[in-house]
Amino acid sequence: SLEAVRGLRSSVPMLRRHSAWMRAGVLVSALVLCKVWYNAAFAAELCETGNAHGCEDRGRRHVLQSSVVSALSGASTAQLAVAPAMAVGGDVAVLNNGMKFPKASFGLQIYNDDTAQQLTEMALSLGYRNFFSSVLAGNQPGFAKGWKASGIPREEVFVCGSVVSNRARGFKAAYRATKRGCDANLAAFLTGGITYVDMMMLDYPGPDCDSIKGQWEAFEEMLAAGQTKSLAVSNFSPEQLDCLLSNTTATPPAVNQLPFSISYVEPNVLEENKKRGILVQAWAPLGGSTGGISKRAQQLCGDIGKKYGKSWAQVALRWIVDQGATFSTQTRSKKHFQEDIDIFDFKLSAEDLATLEKVA
Repeated sequence: SLEAVRGLRSSVPMLRRHSAWMRAGVLVSALVLCKVWYNAAFAAELCETGNAHGCEDRGRRHVLQSSVVSALSGASTAQLAVAPAMAVGGDVAVLNNGMKFPKASFGLQIYNDDTAQQLTEMALSLGYRNFFSSVLAGNQPGFAKGWKASGIPREEVFVCGSVVSNRARGFKAAYRATKRGCDANLAAFLTGGITYVDMMMLDYPGPDCDSIKGQWEAFEEMLAAGQTKSLAVSNFSPEQLDCLLSNTTATPPAVNQLPFSISYVEPNVLEENKKRGILVQAWAPLGGSTGGISKRAQQLCGDIGKKYGKSWAQVALRWIVDQGATFSTQTRSKKHFQEDIDIFDFKLSAEDLATLEKVA
């Protein structure tokens, strides 16, 4: 899966830079990438016959049915923090440029365009309105065709593309590589009638500050041309963010997409981004390529979920939202799509959060 590719990069020690956050500029060999792609395809075959989410959530659903029964029988005693009926797309966050950003996103993984189209149509039919269509997944045309077939107005869907140009070193080389990436995104999306994106994400920072500034210059041009409405980054450390923000005329990133889950929390990750006005979006929110969710965390989430009629995975996703972050999840199952977005009708109590703090 795409998470497997990103996880491979994040597992290399050199990816760390100045802190526990991810270091950019790692050169992943073609042989390793081919192996990951092969394994991802093989894993997808297996997941089709069982649980989805790139198999990251194998077994995560078995407590859902019993949780619903427990919630119905104990509703009189459980203090449920019930929210109003969920709007299409779920709750939204407001970005630093004023745009509304649905907190639940579907992140397409590595599969062909036909599969991407089918899954996009399914996600849209179930209420998803935020989509991360990464260049790494290689199926942006399929996503665009899925949106077009749905008939849902373009202005109701938040589309995020991505550029990978972290191997280019130096301002000019990084600018050129990123510019090509921006153009390639637009061409791919145009096959389905998408003429602009709501967000363009720089998937990895360049190897040094000069390279990062070159990458960002190409993004600024895309923004000025009206080809995207906002800019974002992924896997950026505080120091790399400050490289961008050192230019007081630069457009600040609206989102920083990072590995984040109840079992994978880097020190001060939310605080460092928040004080720079940047929203964190979790990739691998259910563990995925970051080592999964610990059995202890699954147990605690499952126990808490019983009083809300929710699975442990739903509690784990709700924990991310209640921390002030958002998430991009993935699946091939209609049931799992529904489960992952069905987390906006409850909130974790202070007691729940204190309990989960023991495993976070």
